[in-house]
Order: sequence, then C-alpha cells, then structure tokens
Amino acid sequence: MIKRYLSILLAMSLVLFMWSCSDPDEDDTEAPATPANFTYSGALSGDGGVYLTWDPNTESDFAGYVIYRSYGSVGFTLIATIQEHFYMDSGLDYDTEYSYKVAALDDEGNESGFTSVVSVTPINLNPPDTPQNLTIKAHNLPSQSQVNVELTWTHNTEADFSHYKIFRSDVSDLFATNASSFLDSTTENFYVDENVTPGTTYHYKLIAYDQGGILEAPAAGPLSDIPLEVPTLVSPIGGTSIDTTTPTFHWVNVDGAVKYKIIVRTSWIDGNIWESTIDAIEDAAEMTVTYPSNPTTPLAATTPYYWFVSGYSKDTEDINVFTPVTDFRTP
Repeated sequence: MIKRYLSILLAMSLVLFMWSCSDPDEDDTEAPATPANFTYSGALSGDGGVYLTWDPNTESDFAGYVIYRSYGSVGFTLIATIQEHFYMDSGLDYDTEYSYKVAALDDEGNESGFTSVVSVTPINLNPPDTPQNLTIKAHNLPSQSQVNVELTWTHNTEADFSHYKIFRSDVSDLFATNASSFLDSTTENFYVDENVTPGTTYHYKLIAYDQGGILEAPAAGPLSDIPLEVPTLVSPIGGTSIDTTTPTFHWVNVDGAVKYKIIVRTSWIDGNIWESTIDAIEDAAEMTVTYPSNPTTPLAATTPYYWFVSGYSKDTEDINVFTPVTDFRTP
C-alpha cells in the first residue's frame, strides 16, 4: 500500500515538475495565416506610386505585416513593417515594373507564407496640381537688408512632385513661361527674388513639375508687386521752425503706392504720439496730411518733433518702404 502511494506521489511530482519547466509560449510555432486578397489599387496607383491592399488578419496574437519589393534585376528586399492592411509605396520610377509580396507576423515572430506576387508599373498619369495660395510681398528696406520680392505658396503633396519653376517679367503680366522669362527653380514653398530695382513692377508665375518633368499643371499667377522708391519728404524738414502746432506734412508720391502711414514722434527712434494712414492719390505729385487741431497729444510750443512716412504697395500691413526720419520745431 505504501509503495502504491509512493508511486502515485512520484508520478504527480513528475507531472508538476514537467509543467513548471514548460513555457506554453515557447511552444507557439504556429504562423499566422497568409494575408488574403493581396492586390493593388489602380485608382490610387500611378504617378510614381503603388497602393497595395489585402484583407486584415484576425489572429489574437497578430503583430504586423512585412512587405517585400523587387524591381529590375534586384531581388526581393524588405521595405516596410506595418500593422495596417494597406501600404503606399511612393517616389518610384514611372517606367520600372515593381513586384511585391506580403507576409504576416505574430507576437512570437512567426511569419506566415508569402502572398502571391503582385507586379505593377507606376506610370506617369497626371501633372501636379497648380500651386495654391500664391502670395507676393515686395520690400525696399535696405536698413533691414530687404530689397526684394518674396513669393510664398502651399507646398504640393503629390507622390511624384519634383520641383517648381519661377518665371518673371518686368514688362507685362501677360507673358509666356519660357526660357526668356525663366527665373529660377526650387523645391521649397517660398522664393525671395533679390535681383530687383526699386520703382520697377515685377510679374511672376509659378509652375509645379513632377519627376518626369514633362507633365505640368497650369501656372499659378501672375502676381505682381513693386519695391517702392523711397518717398522724398518735402516739409517740414531739417529742423525747420514752423509757425503752427498743426503743421501740414508734404512728401513726394511714388509710383505703385496704394497707401501711406505718417508717424510723428518725440525722438529720432521712439516716442510715437500720432499716426495717420491715407490712401495714395494716383496722379498726385505730392501727398499731404495735416496734424489734427484736437489730437489726443497736442504739439507743445518751442519743441522739436520728428516724423517719417512708410509706404505700402498692397492694402495690407506689410511695409514696403519707409523714409528717413526728419525733424521740425514748433513756435
């Protein structure tokens, strides 16, 4: 009887020992199912991109997918490890056939069999979109190292986008985009044209190109702007003593200005006490504005004051040009 009990006890101990030494996870060698219905989307592929899709795996220990690609004489190489059941391969050559296969992974790194191979040539179908939100700002601010025309726009997002070309005319906004009007190329979404002359109006067009360099969208633009010439201050200037505390300020009107802002201050560099914005008068030789008779800050007697003018080529708050500061003295 005792031997029987000892045999049972020994058998139970052996079972418990074997169970404690085993790791169920180490025995997980079952690979996930091979992804089903692997294909590419003809509607979303082309223009240097291949959009791949397949049915999602449903295993509880599913971890992700591995995607392999080959082309030309190059064998299959791993290009991506993802969890989604779709993938966009972009930046490809238009005239090269690419082949793909996919396998699934589980938490233990078991890899399924590969799908059948899908092959596709991502041909060039469409030109890039016309660049959007093109804006222009001209400046003649040498003290700030800004004598330029600045262009900005929203960057194109096509998979096969390559670069932009900027075209310029200083004659008319009706001009062809060809070698004679070509200014420069860029891959950025801004361009600063520093080869400009104040007083000259410049007209710009912008075209986006794809990797093929053949298909192009209609140009954005034309947009035009002018780095304004510096208006000449006429009076009162140079410390002149005047006979009123409501002086009239005169300055030369410059071509292309749409408005001006005059600022009166108590020193050369700060202490603004009054400003006024007025529209430019296209055919006027000079612009004038008079200090108000009931301002918030009246001009004091026998006191020096300082003034200058900023000019604008657009109806915005972006300063195009400003004059040197000059001074006068009240009676």
